[in-house]
Amino acid sequence: MAKILVVFHSITGHTMDLAKAVAEGVRKAGGNVTVKRVEETIPERVLEKNPGYVRIKEELKSFEIAEVEELPEYDGIVFGSPTRFGNMSAQMKTFLDKTGSLWVKRSLSGKVAGVFQTNEMLHGGKEATLISMLFPLFAHGMIIVGLPPVRELYQAGSYYGATSTGTPDMRDMEMARLLGERVAEIAERVKGYSESGEIN
Repeated sequence: MAKILVVFHSITGHTMDLAKAVAEGVRKAGGNVTVKRVEETIPERVLEKNPGYVRIKEELKSFEIAEVEELPEYDGIVFGSPTRFGNMSAQMKTFLDKTGSLWVKRSLSGKVAGVFQTNEMLHGGKEATLISMLFPLFAHGMIIVGLPPVRELYQAGSYYGATSTGTPDMRDMEMARLLGERVAEIAERVKGYSESGEIN
């Protein structure tokens, strides 16, 4: 059974909702899933001025904060972030920037990875955000999993990962579930991959 981590950053709950859908997909594929969030860097007094945050903050805080050191324990990791000026959020970038020690040891090489994102504008940089998250994962030597070329992509998601504009709708959630399912299935197939390219 593949062990998958879904790690996300969210303020208004939209990315959190997609994270939960990704986790559902992992479970559907028979994977063992853990959902965590990255550490928030915005002061609570500032966050409290955002009605979206106030609405979901208790549920958001129910998710444990992910630690970089635990990432090698998983067979696959799915990262989710809201868009910030066509890029991943600073909080997710900070989390990924802390993985340098894992890069030195090649601790994530051969692990399976996927990405998802949310934003408020239809053309607010969805794919740019997804791709910005992929760059460090390629650097780690991770095996990137996107969405297959299904007809649903005409309405939701991207080849690069699951997406939503504002509150995720049913199609967005279905694409997120499909992403989780694919990551879990492929992680199960390649479990035991080594730097020599052998499958144990």
